[in-house]
This record gives sequence, structure tokens and C-alpha cells, in this order.
Amino acid sequence: MLLFSCQENKKELSEKPNKKEIVSKKKEDLVSAGEKVNDAIADLTIKFSDLTISMSDDDTSWKDEYEETDNIYETRKDTAIFYLDPGYSLERSFKIEQEEFDEIELYGQFEINVGIDTERELDVPFCLIEDWKSYTSEWTKFKVNKNDLQLPMIDDRIDRPIDFTIDELKTAVGKHCGSEWLDEIKNIKSLDKIKTSFFTTRYIYKIRAKNSKTNAIVEKFIVFYAPTSC
Repeated sequence: MLLFSCQENKKELSEKPNKKEIVSKKKEDLVSAGEKVNDAIADLTIKFSDLTISMSDDDTSWKDEYEETDNIYETRKDTAIFYLDPGYSLERSFKIEQEEFDEIELYGQFEINVGIDTERELDVPFCLIEDWKSYTSEWTKFKVNKNDLQLPMIDDRIDRPIDFTIDELKTAVGKHCGSEWLDEIKNIKSLDKIKTSFFTTRYIYKIRAKNSKTNAIVEKFIVFYAPTSC
């Protein structure tokens, strides 16, 4: 289930930092973006205190909305968070800069939320119900080629991952989407008559690096938020 929606998530857009600003909960500049060279984007570097990861910088910024050199990141102690472009691809190469970490394991996980559509003529005929019921997959372990490290696509195909009753949905729509959205569905008696969808909102990669000589192990997370607008 890939998300290529053109709906707008106002909360997400309003939280974007200004041009060239790096957001860090720890107020550390953990992520730096490379310059464009011959119209190609150089590697992006994620500098953690105990591990440095370089990664191709495809589809991890809103270049059309801001500027070509603008990148939107949020960083935490062991996690780097990116907001993907519409029409994104998760697949990209990466590299562990410290050669002493000679054993690499890679895992993937995804999260799904519920959305609801409307037949009203709105600029944004869609509401993503956040902070409600969601689905988080189990970790999937990927095969790794140490000489060619890649973040692969995460297979997020799953049938009806979130269960809810019609009354639960109506309560959530009223709380998260507003009274006009609730008015549209309040007299409907069957879930099948309500246009709900399941959207993959977040992809998480876990990188586990080990130094076989010292047995030191570090784990880092790279999180990609899928866009809900074009």
C-alpha cells in the first residue's frame, strides 16, 4: 500500500521548518545535506555520536515548495526523520562510514492510519485520522550486501489492518475531522457505506551495526514520513 495521495495534511505542512532549517530535539546538527554537483544531489550525511551514515538524498525534501537546496529533517539521539516528496521511492543506497563496524543488519517496519473521503466539493476532500487507531507491522529483516548497502522497498500490503466499529469511526471523525465531516456520515448505518481508506504514513528502517572485534553494537533508526499532499 503506497501513498500517492494529493490530499493535504495541514498539520504536517504547518510543521515544516523554514528554508535550510534543521530541527533537532537535542539541538544537535546531526544531519547535513550535500551540495548539488552537475545537477545531481550529493550524499546526505547523518552524524550520530557513535555512527555516521551517508545516504543518497532522493525524494527527502520539498524542493518545489521551498528551494532546490532545502531539506526538511528532524533528528533525535538515535533517529533521523525525513519527510518524503510526493511520488517518492524508498529505495536508496547508504553507507556506514566507520569501517570497524563490519557486521550490518537491516530491518524494516511500517505504520498505517485510517483516512476518510468526502463527496463535498472541498479543496481537500480527505481527512487523515491521526492520533487514533493505527497499525504497526512486525520488523522484517532484509538481506544485506556489505559492499552495496541498500534501503529496499518495504512491502506494506495487508488486508484491513485496523478493526473498528461504525460508532468508533464516527466518534473519531467528529473529534479529528470536525462536525461537518461527522454530519456527512452520522446517519449511515453500515461501515461499507463510508469511504474509508488505509494509508501507510510512516516507514521505519533499523540499522544494527556491530564491531566483531570488540562486540560493540549500535542501533540507529531512519524514519520516512509519506506525503499526504501533492
